[in-house]
Amino acid sequence: MRDWALLLTIAVSPAPAAALDFDLRGASVERVEVSAADSVRLPRAPWSEDRPFPVAEGAVRKTVYKYGEETRTTLQILTPFRAALEEAGYTEVFSCADQACGGFDFRFQLDILGEPEMHVDLGDFRYLLMQRSVDAGDPHTVSVVTSRSASEGFAHVTEVSKIALLEPAPISSVPDAARPPNADGDLVSTLVSTGHVILDDLDFASGSASLTTAEYQSLASLAAWMSENPQVRIALVGHTDAVGSRDANRALSRSRAETVLARIRDGYGIAADRLEADGVGYLAPRAPSTTAEGRALNRRVEAVLLSTE
Repeated sequence: MRDWALLLTIAVSPAPAAALDFDLRGASVERVEVSAADSVRLPRAPWSEDRPFPVAEGAVRKTVYKYGEETRTTLQILTPFRAALEEAGYTEVFSCADQACGGFDFRFQLDILGEPEMHVDLGDFRYLLMQRSVDAGDPHTVSVVTSRSASEGFAHVTEVSKIALLEPAPISSVPDAARPPNADGDLVSTLVSTGHVILDDLDFASGSASLTTAEYQSLASLAAWMSENPQVRIALVGHTDAVGSRDANRALSRSRAETVLARIRDGYGIAADRLEADGVGYLAPRAPSTTAEGRALNRRVEAVLLSTE
């Protein structure tokens, strides 16, 4: 009788759920683990010793993606995952970044695959949890953790389903809008074709106009092009998130642009009379400033093409 019952269960079980389709140019699947029945901790709030992480149960698939040496921030790695999940009908439950999540304590409560495939920098990682109705299909819950090392980027995707999960399909290309503009010469071509380009590998903390001493590929590419084309003139325009007053953010955004101008002038020998700097504060957002991710996207500097003659 038991054997018949087992056969009946298999016969009427739903077909296994295919992997979610993420467009990830430059990424490779490093590791996949699939379990027919497991439990994983999926936090919905920052770490607190008084608040245990909730647990999700079901079929679980864990996938690690790795990116090569092309420069990406953790937010740039996360963005195409969020966009694909939103398009598939998922709603954000919780997201945070490194210390705002709880740093060390948060990271080591996560049930994710470890080194060497998945690397997490405790000072530079992001977490995203999204869900959709079970009736809408499986998987119904997805978490994404992104981080990076000095030369590589990493993403860990955990999918929880009510039905069995298949191995992931081969990944395809990221749409151009989701790619860092520095890849494959896109920065210069975008600048020439549209008249402006976001220097998307620059990373400004909230309230800060400082850059690290690292070499930024966007600045190197822009300066190299300007060196080869001495007639070109560029304006650098700073932007901020919407935290603080309009006047303070206008001043901060100008300071960010001036920081970038100084780096191009002093670091790459581009004449000062070929560069301008100004700021518009929070008046030209590229994303809503109501989320941490949106605010991070809005803290930026753009290059605007003034003249090629």
